[in-house]
Amino acid sequence: KQLGAPGGEEAGTVWVVKGGLRIPTFLPRSTPAGQPPSPPAAGGAVAVATAAPAPKEEEVKLDGHPPNGGPVPEFAAAIRAEHAVGAPWNEGDPCAAISIGLAACSKNGKTYRCMAVPGTSVKLETDPAPNVHCLGGDASWGACNGGEFLCERNPPMKPTLLHTVFSVQPSKYFEWQVRYMAYHFNKSKQEGPLTRLLSGNHADHISPQVDTWVAPPYRHLHFDPYVPYNKPTAIIHWLRHSGVRSEYVIVVDPDCIFLRPLVTRAKDGDGVVVHLGSGRDVAVSKGKPFGQKGYMDWTKGGPFESLTKHYCPGCDKVDALAVPIVIHREDLEKIAPLWLSITEQIRADKATWNKEWNAATFALSWTAEMYGYIFAAAKLGIKHSVSDRAQEIVGFNKKVSAPILHYSLKLSMGKDKDGKDIHWHKYFENAGTVIPAAPAGQTEVVATLLSSLRDARDHLPPSTKHWSTSYFAAEA
Repeated sequence: KQLGAPGGEEAGTVWVVKGGLRIPTFLPRSTPAGQPPSPPAAGGAVAVATAAPAPKEEEVKLDGHPPNGGPVPEFAAAIRAEHAVGAPWNEGDPCAAISIGLAACSKNGKTYRCMAVPGTSVKLETDPAPNVHCLGGDASWGACNGGEFLCERNPPMKPTLLHTVFSVQPSKYFEWQVRYMAYHFNKSKQEGPLTRLLSGNHADHISPQVDTWVAPPYRHLHFDPYVPYNKPTAIIHWLRHSGVRSEYVIVVDPDCIFLRPLVTRAKDGDGVVVHLGSGRDVAVSKGKPFGQKGYMDWTKGGPFESLTKHYCPGCDKVDALAVPIVIHREDLEKIAPLWLSITEQIRADKATWNKEWNAATFALSWTAEMYGYIFAAAKLGIKHSVSDRAQEIVGFNKKVSAPILHYSLKLSMGKDKDGKDIHWHKYFENAGTVIPAAPAGQTEVVATLLSSLRDARDHLPPSTKHWSTSYFAAEA
């Protein structure tokens, strides 16, 4: 069984994970039509109760928002060389990492975990492998603790109809979002497990609480610090190595709150159904996924059209997509490698982008990964059903009718006694703890979000993690 798989305990291992859920890159956030995802505030933001320090430029980069820069020239050369020879996606060798701990790692196409082997233990790097399914001391020593060996143990997961995933980095910024997401996912009774795809080198303190698949970070982040590369990278790794056998995958962002099930089994047993806030149901089956309407709009001669012609020549009007996406696993397996490849191509060309692509209303610097998915699906001929009613965008929509709240925007909380504007936003360092009650006159969507966040905060034990990094920075 995978780390945190239903059942929770693996015979012969030294770890135990409770709870039947399998709950990683910063994900570009969906926003209203014509409004791109906004980067962390550069300064001047007023937090509720106390003002949070503005993130430094290097911290913003780690959160997936390279301010005005882009990849170094070496990145473009490396990507073009790889693509020219059709180089396969390279996930690296995560088993070379130190202190694997609870995490899985991949080596030569096989997945390993730290496991206790009765009758023997690792004492030296020269210790031989105890059996054909385990690696010797040269690989296990230092990667595992307490004498465990790295052993191959990757039976397929229990088949499920649905599996929800989202990706993050190990950071204080994502910590509370992950915990609150999992809390409300459980309350919503959405069918299927929830898995956090963690782009890092090892499992962390949340892994025993929220089901986690650890994937290696994108291989070229040292050339281009665009952390959204981690999203397709983690999804590829999860699909190839986790043993997942779910028929359909729901892809969401960590800043989403489930109020009720988004997807249920079709009554006729053929596929699944997405329940929209409009009251309409959308059928999803193999080759026919669903996607939330993204911020981009197709207009004649506009940036979406010119970007499409450049990176998806021959494609007609492509789907304008954001999360949530509901898709058959086999369709996602086809899209994911091309999704990463096209994202690389877009980013590698940053120095020569059309002026309109850099405009604040289009913001390709933040959203290249979204277009990577859109163009990959279009090239493969996979057409989505698209609607803007799968989620309520907090700060834009007013009434609650959709199954999900997506809190990507800064919210106005009125004025303080001196007449200064007060805001709440997830970019504030105290956002997960200092959560105000909705002031009088707020919309139903804002009031529901704040109530939901306070509910999670008050019912979950407080985090005892001491972060060695700043709010946005990923911990090694």
